[in-house]
Amino acid sequence: MPLFRKKSQSQAQRLASWRSEALSGAHAADGVGALLDELGATASEERRGWVVEAGAGRLFIATIDDGTTLSGWSPIQDTHDAGELLALLRRNLEPGLVWTCRSDAGGDDELGARFAVPLDGFDRGAVLLALEAMAGALGDEALATRARELREPPRGEADEQDANARAGGAVRGALEAVGLTADDDAERPGVWRIAVDEGVVEAVLRDTGESLLLMRELEYAGGEDDVEALRWLLLASDWGSARMGMASLPGGPGLFSVCAVPAASLEPQALAWGVGEVLQLSDEYDRLAGG
Repeated sequence: MPLFRKKSQSQAQRLASWRSEALSGAHAADGVGALLDELGATASEERRGWVVEAGAGRLFIATIDDGTTLSGWSPIQDTHDAGELLALLRRNLEPGLVWTCRSDAGGDDELGARFAVPLDGFDRGAVLLALEAMAGALGDEALATRARELREPPRGEADEQDANARAGGAVRGALEAVGLTADDDAERPGVWRIAVDEGVVEAVLRDTGESLLLMRELEYAGGEDDVEALRWLLLASDWGSARMGMASLPGGPGLFSVCAVPAASLEPQALAWGVGEVLQLSDEYDRLAGG
């Protein structure tokens, strides 16, 4: 299955095509309802997905992208404070599966916590990791604890090192399968620099082997105190399954296109999805910022 077919396609589109051909076809989220029952969550199945009571709010779960991605969303308290918005964008650069975005779907304009998990078959561990992170973000520690217990994470330093080593091997195998060239970072174990069109996507493996953070730095000339600009970046974090994250760098604020992928049972299709999402958001940002 050649990765590069049409020169007219962007690399994000080529990765999406590769993933589409590589998917097994068994990516329906049929196991979500049963898993929510196993968690003891208060949930109802609706026409478009599931509604889960989590903390003091509701979590909406549905499949998107023709059933190949499981997505979750829950509204959180909105803010127009520049410091709070900047803190949210900085947290978006952390390696977890949950991030903050702004949605204007249906005419509403609100902040929300969101996750997205690529599906090829039903990856129980990946879905539990996402639900654990989302429950934690919504303050539902009981649900987060049940999800963590069900997924049985590595316990102790030795188990975490083993899990990290397995995930590292899976990342290398996935890079080779997808046809992406990457260099190991000699100074930072578990970090790869993936060569992409016009730049690099950095892949950072969480030291527990649970997730892989994919990130690409973008050109950013803005500051850290423009409320409308910061809220726009959070809106851009809802365009797909990647998000915008910010960091304070020696030369000023740095902006990144970011996607986190479950890594405990990483498949090449999931890596292609994550890199493609990062590139798609990068391309759209460059198009709009350049315009």
